[in-house]
Amino acid sequence: MFSPIVRSLALLGSGAVLWIAAPAAAECAHDKVRVNLPAQRLDERVLALAKASGCFMEVDTTSLADKQARRLRGRMTAGSALYRSLRGSGLEAAPVKGHWRIDRRQQERFARRVATLRATTAAQRERDAITAPRARDADQSLRHVERALPRRVNEQAHLSVTERVRYDAKLDRVARRIGAPPTPLPSGWVAPAL
Repeated sequence: MFSPIVRSLALLGSGAVLWIAAPAAAECAHDKVRVNLPAQRLDERVLALAKASGCFMEVDTTSLADKQARRLRGRMTAGSALYRSLRGSGLEAAPVKGHWRIDRRQQERFARRVATLRATTAAQRERDAITAPRARDADQSLRHVERALPRRVNEQAHLSVTERVRYDAKLDRVARRIGAPPTPLPSGWVAPAL
């Protein structure tokens, strides 16, 4: 039987993993814990936070490659420590069903939606269904979302529910202006629990 540390290290080299905390049955601590971590590789930091907090961390380890985390010191919750560690990496952390997921899922979702609306705008303009000023206005709104959203994630390592709603509303307005129906949410979609 592997010790929890050896098991975690063995999982480290295997693509997408669910890192576990030191005691395998530990529950994710919601209280503040004392953190004193040196500047280190981001994969090492995520593993250290999983051990210190007892939180499961779901992450594709290739997304952590060649990224560094700054020194982290003080009393903070696991979420705050994770957000601070991921700042500047372009990755986002989200609490999902009792564990943390680290990826670019929200950014990718918005990028797909922007690309779809941009293609629809071009098609509508080509058919003369919308005017050139309306197409330029739509493109400007799409560029704003395309630039602002990754910058926001890079600053804070997550998107709040309010920010997601605001960006979705902006894209819905663009869709209405170009005559495309808003993208429906996937069947069975539930807002992430925070």
